Amino acid sequence: MNRMTKKEKRELIASAMKTISEQEGLSPEARKRGITSLEQAYNKNQDSK
Repeated sequence: MNRMTKKEKRELIASAMKTISEQEGLSPEARKRGITSLEQAYNKNQDSK
């Protein structure tokens, strides 16, 4: 199984954040919870450069 590069991980997380922010059916609380979790993952991946 091929591992993703750090750049690929950052791009995947950023894409997921954008998708969640554009979902109309999500409550504001659910949207915030999803974005917060992804931001933490994104920042963790940024720190490990």
